[in-house]
Amino acid sequence: MKRFCKSIIATIIVLAVIIIGLRIYTYNNTSSAAAIVDRFNPLVKTEVLYTKTTNKYDYKFPDAVSKIENFAYVQSCYTKNGDIRKLEYISFGKQLIPEKFLKITAKGQSVLDWEEVNEQQLPEKVLPLL
Repeated sequence: MKRFCKSIIATIIVLAVIIIGLRIYTYNNTSSAAAIVDRFNPLVKTEVLYTKTTNKYDYKFPDAVSKIENFAYVQSCYTKNGDIRKLEYISFGKQLIPEKFLKITAKGQSVLDWEEVNEQQLPEKVLPLL
């Protein structure tokens, strides 16, 4: 019985170390693997980030079905408190207009949604950073 309890405790500790380690690993990692891990990691919270679009996309790729070009951007984004994060987001089917503000909803590196917002909708701490 004692050995069983030790095994359970050891398993819980190992799982906790793995989950925490993955959170640290994926924080500013813009890979697809990081986005997948963050989507399922219970320690990663959903947050709103803000950025300003540029005319430089990181890479483009065709859609697998329709062959429409998609554009991937890797940029510095800011939380409502002004904390900086690097994030990759994708524009499907069109290149984004430069100098527009985006509000991005993300769970770690996994982008759930993004929308264009105007300057008045930006938090006060974020505006001078963009």
